[in-house]
Amino acid sequence: MRRIATVVGTGALLLAMAACGSEVGFGGQPSNQPPASSTPGPTSEPNIAIPKPPEGGTAIPDKQLNPASQDMDGYKRLVWTKDQGATVGTYGREGGCSKVTGEAVEQTDKTVKLLLTETVPAKPQACTMDMRYPPVEVKLTKPLGDRTVTVEQKTEKK
Repeated sequence: MRRIATVVGTGALLLAMAACGSEVGFGGQPSNQPPASSTPGPTSEPNIAIPKPPEGGTAIPDKQLNPASQDMDGYKRLVWTKDQGATVGTYGREGGCSKVTGEAVEQTDKTVKLLLTETVPAKPQACTMDMRYPPVEVKLTKPLGDRTVTVEQKTEKK
């Protein structure tokens, strides 16, 4: 009998929430959304923030970035140098329970390959659903100069 009351109570709660959801916005405030029957107005591109290097960093020219070095979300990657080219950096991506690290896995006279590793827990656990894009910087054995930078990414469980 207790189960029936729980199921009926849960159903009533969901029904009430669904009825209120169309009239009240986040936090109980009236929604600014137009009614579903109105015709949509003109659309525009979303206001996307364009990343900049952290203080003291200088973005490398596009010609020095390997075109395959897009970030995880498909956007053009920003890479910068610091310390007269001795440090190379980019923005990584991490979330609730994950952390991003970087290393220079290859340095030749023509190229530098950075590897960003997002480490996630091996066992499932409760994590927040936030995303962070921290700067990840790597010291080079010699200044970047005119070498090409390739950034690769991987995810590993630990």
